[in-house]
Amino acid sequence: MNRLNLSFFVLTVLLLLPSCKKSPPQQDERTSIPVRTAIVREQTVFFPVHTSGRLASKTESRLSFKTGGIIQKIHVDEGQAVEEGTLLASLNLSEIRSKARQAELALQKAERDYTRAKNLYNDSVATLEQYQDARTALEVVRANVEIAQFNLAYSEIRAPSNGKILKRVAEVNEIVGPGQPVFLFGSTESAWVVRVNLTDKDIVNVQLDDSASVSFDAYPGETFACHVSERGNVADPYTGTYEVELHMYELPESPVSGFITRVDIFPEKNVKKMIIIPVEALIDGKGMSGSCYIVRDGSPVKQTIGIHSLTDTGIVVSSGLEDGDEVIIEGGEYIRDDTRIEKIEE
Repeated sequence: MNRLNLSFFVLTVLLLLPSCKKSPPQQDERTSIPVRTAIVREQTVFFPVHTSGRLASKTESRLSFKTGGIIQKIHVDEGQAVEEGTLLASLNLSEIRSKARQAELALQKAERDYTRAKNLYNDSVATLEQYQDARTALEVVRANVEIAQFNLAYSEIRAPSNGKILKRVAEVNEIVGPGQPVFLFGSTESAWVVRVNLTDKDIVNVQLDDSASVSFDAYPGETFACHVSERGNVADPYTGTYEVELHMYELPESPVSGFITRVDIFPEKNVKKMIIIPVEALIDGKGMSGSCYIVRDGSPVKQTIGIHSLTDTGIVVSSGLEDGDEVIIEGGEYIRDDTRIEKIEE
């Protein structure tokens, strides 16, 4: 073979060689990510008001003496249960009895003066004015006697009903003024209530008869039902909060006034229809917004959502999702651009 023919043969082989090789198969680099999805529906959501309160008797009164004086004896201790009419405390009556006696002696004199003036008037010796003055003086003295006897009777404190001495704020031999509290008394004949203080943001949503529940540290694991029985309309001048009273349907064993409670109030005005998604469905979030994946035409689509709040059942969505959307609730963290998904059947 001459040099020309050899060169032609080599050139031919080089030209035909690429056409003889097989083309490699096209590889699809996208992989299918297994995910679990759920159809979201609007559901009724309660937004409770969380606060704390104090257990108290519905009727708590500050018992005091009508008149001032020296406390002679206190017959009960703090925390003691008493029956209606039980003598709780008494004053030293020396001065009070003397005033009552003084009023009685003044009454005797006024009666004598009136009798004398009446006889003189009948004999035309005294004038009508003198007779009327004596009668008025007698009525004034009688009124003073009634006041003295009333003060004498209320120089002791008796239980107004069956109840318990919640607090004793005075001791024997102390001088107390009229109306100065000596006992804080709680009636056991009335209902028990829980008193809470709410901010202006919460009080606008709370109405009478809204349901509530309370729990006590003293009774772990137990919850007691109640409802809103009273709602304050004027803010406390010192705290700026509004007092709300909850009437309890049932009581813990051996309730004690002053127990601190955890309270959840469920206002009817705070009941809304909203969508809730599992926490696992949230891919990222910042502040009150976040994102999750929804399925459209078989492909995952990242959707921005507004977050209203977080509950025990999941994330309450305020915007971004509609009733009937299919949300990826598991596996979304592995999804990237152009990722294909494979739904895992339950």
